[in-house]
Amino acid sequence: MADIPTFADIFDAGEREILIRPTSFNPEILRVDGSDVNLAIAAAAGMAQEVAQYAQTAFNETHLSTAISTGGETLDRWAYDRYGLTRQESQAAVVSVQFTRTSASLGFTIPSGTVVTSEGGITFAVINDVPFPLGEFGPLEVRAVAQQTGLSGNVAIGTITDVSSGVGEPTLAVNNNEVAAGGSLEETDDEFGQRLKDYHVNARRGTRTAIKAGAINTPGVADATPIEGIDPATGQPNFRVQLVIADSEGQANSALAERVSENLAEYRGLGVPVTVLAGIPDFISIVVEGLAFESSSNTSNVLEEARNAIMGAVNGTAPSSTLRLAVIITALEGVDKLIVPDGVVIEPAGDLIPAIGGVIRTKSEMISLNGA
Repeated sequence: MADIPTFADIFDAGEREILIRPTSFNPEILRVDGSDVNLAIAAAAGMAQEVAQYAQTAFNETHLSTAISTGGETLDRWAYDRYGLTRQESQAAVVSVQFTRTSASLGFTIPSGTVVTSEGGITFAVINDVPFPLGEFGPLEVRAVAQQTGLSGNVAIGTITDVSSGVGEPTLAVNNNEVAAGGSLEETDDEFGQRLKDYHVNARRGTRTAIKAGAINTPGVADATPIEGIDPATGQPNFRVQLVIADSEGQANSALAERVSENLAEYRGLGVPVTVLAGIPDFISIVVEGLAFESSSNTSNVLEEARNAIMGAVNGTAPSSTLRLAVIITALEGVDKLIVPDGVVIEPAGDLIPAIGGVIRTKSEMISLNGA
């Protein structure tokens, strides 16, 4: 839609309309501030501009693409008014922790809200009471939620080792046998907009894209891959679905999988079970040799852009999906001032196919470009 007319545009249009018709007054009086006709045209132009601005706003708010480009509150209002959807806020990581003790001479209960801490100082609160009966050594498992939102809560296996004081059992110990997952940042305008674009496609429920949407609409989940079960004897679907999920760092755990399973009731086909599998990141090394540069380039900057391009391409691979060698080459070819001869990718030597539940990822320090 073209830009709305300004006050001056509308005033000029009013003046032209008057001048093309027979009049009994001097046309010059149109531009005399305070004259009756000047005031009349100015008032009409002001009202017309208000109407035009209102119409522009109403037009913008009926189009998703405009709402996305505007972003912020406009996009939030558009999404809620039409679909009842809200932007995903930053999320706290979830994890299952196990309590054990070396003395079982007394019975006691670890109360809900007890704080456990990782080696890096990230605190988690257990969400249920954990009763230790007389004679029970454990391990007893309970879900815990990080007390701060964001990526910092996605701590590694075996790092939650400290129990807050005041529990009442000096021999009590805690650990996590899986990564903490689901900690995320607030959904960006582009991410929220893409979810809204898929709304009508996924409204049919039970389809592949609908099941994926059910996972991604679960707080803390960034990607998901539905895999249709096939009966090996007949080659036909066996009415079973496996769904591999991952957070923004390519990992997941049983607590996040349970959260997705609860949310899928509104998305899966009635009577069709969906088994949710926590994604396991498979970090790969990438070695590229023989890259060349245009003569006017800053080679260090170009290599850094190439490294970022590879990370973006590889880490965009969906759970349980093949990483094509061509994806890495295409990412390199998109870097300005970089020349990519044939055969520059030494490792991996070909396409990589993960096991079910695997999520292919890489890190900056695992990418070697021309030996750097």
